[in-house]
Amino acid sequence: MSVIKSIDKTASDAAASGKKYVEVSKKYYQLKVFQQLTTISSYVVKTVILGGLLLLAFLFMAISAALALGDLFNSIPLGYLAVGFIFILISLLVYSKRRSIEKILIVKMSKTYFD
Repeated sequence: MSVIKSIDKTASDAAASGKKYVEVSKKYYQLKVFQQLTTISSYVVKTVILGGLLLLAFLFMAISAALALGDLFNSIPLGYLAVGFIFILISLLVYSKRRSIEKILIVKMSKTYFD
């Protein structure tokens, strides 16, 4: 009879240990998800703020460059047209390098995600 009681106690202990493991694992993954969400949220907020400020800076720089080129060409519309073409060239350059930009982004995000 003691063998049956011993097996019953061992099974009960194993079930309790398994239940505790599941609870601890659940808490760990909840914390891990929370960490990932806050990290990503932080990146998004910083990117939006920095991007907005840089957009304003580029806007003022583009307008001043267009006016300066307009004075140089003696035609304000030609100045704005030249700045537009410069932005198109920059856009094409960024588009041609999109694969390397994606690789850099994946490497940086994977370090954050898998740590």
